[in-house]
Amino acid sequence: MTEAQHKHKRPDIMANFSIRKYKTRDYDIVRLLFAQGMIEHLPPTCIYLLKLPRVHFVLMVTFISLLVLSRSYLLSFLCMTAVLAAGWRLLKAEFHRYVDQCYGDDLMDIEKSYMDDARSCFWVAESGGRVIGMVGVQPARDSEKVMVLRRLSVAKDQRFRGVARSLCAAVIDFARQRGCERVSLESSMIQRAAHKLYEGIGFKKTGDKVFPTWFGMFSNFSVLTYTYDL
Repeated sequence: MTEAQHKHKRPDIMANFSIRKYKTRDYDIVRLLFAQGMIEHLPPTCIYLLKLPRVHFVLMVTFISLLVLSRSYLLSFLCMTAVLAAGWRLLKAEFHRYVDQCYGDDLMDIEKSYMDDARSCFWVAESGGRVIGMVGVQPARDSEKVMVLRRLSVAKDQRFRGVARSLCAAVIDFARQRGCERVSLESSMIQRAAHKLYEGIGFKKTGDKVFPTWFGMFSNFSVLTYTYDL
């Protein structure tokens, strides 16, 4: 562990993991960690949607319409169950579509995306020979003085050990050594645990934008931008 990693680690936890640079053999587990981390956000996203007044209105209008047409409460309830099930499948498909999009983007060739350029890098956290976390960093497209933290993910059964904090520390140290002025990242509005982590490290929320898809437009689902000044 580097000095910076120890500094950012929670003092009440004896970490028995290490942070190292990505190797080719990590390819499959890194992609799996990313997919698992993304799918975890599906239930809280569904709960968020079900709390929206506009969703309540759509469901109410749908139920009343079904009741008027069928004149049967049982049939209307069964149809509503089918509508909710279809909505769940549609939302799940949207998450998988995003994962597939990332698989075809920077996670298609991790070495080319992160390891071939001196101003980008990818790390994994390893414990007992098992990869339990990951993070990458790339230069921002619009500024040479900004680095972008990407793909931070930690296995669900390995959280609260300081792994994510140490991975973020690796990114911050990397950016500082290259003379950058700040590190930025994006996080969805439902990732509240991640927001607490970032804010605890020293990141500040600097932006908020609606996710640019039909889902984002309908639900006002936003993506937050956080920035760490070096």
